Amino acid sequence: MNKYMIAWKSPGDIKSASFRYRAFLPCKYLRQKGWSCEIFNRKNLDKYQIVVFQKLYDQESLELVKTLKNQGVITIFDLCDNHFYYRLEDPLALAERQAKLQTMLNLVDVVSVSTPELKKLISEKTDKIPVVIDDALEPPKINILGQEYLRLRHKFAKIKHNYFKIVWYGNAGTTTPPYGMIDLVKVLPALEKIHQKLPLKLTVISNSKNSFKQYVSAAKIPVKYYRWQLSTFPYIFSQNDVCIIPVSLNHLTRCKTNNRLVLSLLLGVPVVADQIPSYEEFSKFVLFSDWETNLYQYALNSKLRQQHIEQGKKYILAKYNQNRVVSQWSTLFQTLLA
Repeated sequence: MNKYMIAWKSPGDIKSASFRYRAFLPCKYLRQKGWSCEIFNRKNLDKYQIVVFQKLYDQESLELVKTLKNQGVITIFDLCDNHFYYRLEDPLALAERQAKLQTMLNLVDVVSVSTPELKKLISEKTDKIPVVIDDALEPPKINILGQEYLRLRHKFAKIKHNYFKIVWYGNAGTTTPPYGMIDLVKVLPALEKIHQKLPLKLTVISNSKNSFKQYVSAAKIPVKYYRWQLSTFPYIFSQNDVCIIPVSLNHLTRCKTNNRLVLSLLLGVPVVADQIPSYEEFSKFVLFSDWETNLYQYALNSKLRQQHIEQGKKYILAKYNQNRVVSQWSTLFQTLLA
């Protein structure tokens, strides 16, 4: 058992993807390998040798970092999004947040980030060299009770499965910068054209019914909204034929991770997406943009869909596995503790 005590302090809970991928799962996997670590508990403050602040830079966290450093504790700031370019609607609030974010970068001992693009950005904001650590992904499991409930609901509603089923999922996002459900707007004309030749249905799984009504509900195709829930998401999602991930390329989305694309393939659903840097390595088993052509190609070629799923899963499970995440965090911790 490793004698050093490490804690992750995060603003999220198990429903938050960033909490699961960058705090809960790394902590879980490292414990399995003998590291002594936990989700932050203030009662154990005097036991910690390292504390990871996962995208926390509020005033309370800034003061805590100062306290920990005075006690000789190593502090890490972990960031998985470009928070310098996020929610730009209120200039005063943005400036205040950016100032606190910059203070956190200056205060901590080390910065870890989720993508090489985010590393480039943060390297311009501080003299520290950020360490890239991938999201910890866990192969999704379909809840048996949730699966049976939805199966029966489909049966009694007499839902016909004669549509080509397309799914979009994710956080509702923002308008400035454009990210999230707003990006579906640019894909709807292509879906409507395909629907004239081949009946299709669009499912949206997200956290905002209002955003769905604003951007999607008026589409001239059958559409269905599901509220995202950790227990039912894998089953609802896996009932579809293709996942679409339209992305408006900007300073926020350029730094995004590959987790939406990866999760889709792990759940057995092929992907048509706009290209961002973290998606490029998957080009052999993902179709990029050209929405009408690529979706129609997948619709007519189930063998190609299955081929891309199998190739994608094999690649992901070989590269983005538990050992990789344990190795990345362990290397960082061992370097710091040495």
